[in-house]
Amino acid sequence: MSWVRFFAAAAPPAVLLDRNFRIYAFGSLISYIGTWAQRVAIGWLSWELTHQTAWVGLISLAQILPLVAFGPLSGALLDRHNHRYFAMTVNSAMAVLAVLLYALTAAHLMHIVTLLVITLLLGVANSGYQAARLTMIHEVVAPSLLTQAIAANSVIFNLSRAVGPAIGGIVIAHYGLAAAFAVNAISFLGILVALAAVQLHPREVNKPTQGLFAESREGWRYVIAHPGIRQMMLLAAVTATLARGVIELLPVFADTVFHRGSLGLANLTTAVGAGAIVGALALALAGSTDLLPRVTGLAAICLGPLVILFGFCTQFGVGLLISLVLGFAIVLCSVGLQVQLQSLIRANFRGRVLGLWTTVNIAGPGVGGALFGALAHWATLQIVTVAAGAFCWVLVAWLMIRANRRVLPTAPA
Repeated sequence: MSWVRFFAAAAPPAVLLDRNFRIYAFGSLISYIGTWAQRVAIGWLSWELTHQTAWVGLISLAQILPLVAFGPLSGALLDRHNHRYFAMTVNSAMAVLAVLLYALTAAHLMHIVTLLVITLLLGVANSGYQAARLTMIHEVVAPSLLTQAIAANSVIFNLSRAVGPAIGGIVIAHYGLAAAFAVNAISFLGILVALAAVQLHPREVNKPTQGLFAESREGWRYVIAHPGIRQMMLLAAVTATLARGVIELLPVFADTVFHRGSLGLANLTTAVGAGAIVGALALALAGSTDLLPRVTGLAAICLGPLVILFGFCTQFGVGLLISLVLGFAIVLCSVGLQVQLQSLIRANFRGRVLGLWTTVNIAGPGVGGALFGALAHWATLQIVTVAAGAFCWVLVAWLMIRANRRVLPTAPA
């Protein structure tokens, strides 16, 4: 009955009628599609160069690890500077790196160590943009549209997750890996044009009163002291590392478990993205309801069993179905948490808190993927996956019990 009430609250999202949001959303979609095509290419290239699970996990980690070091600092910088120019700078840097990936791959000069260095640099630039894209939603739309904008932004992101890998797989299969990197380089024009054209609501830029590291530490203290934000961060860390970390090893599953190659990888990743689109659309249509904490909690508790099922799976069709449901549960959990988190943050801490949120949600899967890839040398990939799902299930249940079964406390900021 609760689910019926939740989706009965659905209404066409008014944010889609907002011209400013449409400009930003369309530019983001073009760029995201290229980014996901490149992620498939990087994962497949790392496997093609080495045929070692540990290297696939390490390359995945290299794209994410800089977020651990630079994510909180990027948030502190965002609280100090113009968000538009900051976002344009880091996107331009990522476009240059995509061109470098294309040139080295096309010239057959790519080495696994070179790929590792470039992915590390991509991670540094991405650490700046991920915090910026979450924070800028507050400047793109009016406060009354914030919840719908966050959910709609997730729809766009996950639509690109479904379309991008499919495009990447087709491009790789017909034109080679280098072409996928070229597609991503061109796609950055979408977000750069949108950032230049969009009209942002004015905001007050924080005047620095102490050093950058001190301000970053202040953000940490704020998160730890706030019970609601702290609970959401912990839950996000567990699900991102133990559930979404398995997604990072899809190249290995596609080749060694399902024996489907690069197109199989694209299909698996597309299935995850398609499920995520359905989940994000449900949240966007339902908007803000009192049932959101319950729906988010149910999704979180389902992630562990879904990962366990995926670990036992050997049939490609069944694996696609589990991936679809897994993507649905992941987005209900992560977006549901983010919507509530955004409503709790004080304005002068927004950049720093979202910088930490970005670190947890983007670095977590990379850390999990690297860990699982390393452990797969001592145990089979399926055993490692099942163990990750079991740990996820237990830890999420423990966190929910600690919070008196309320995943999303609503204490004021």
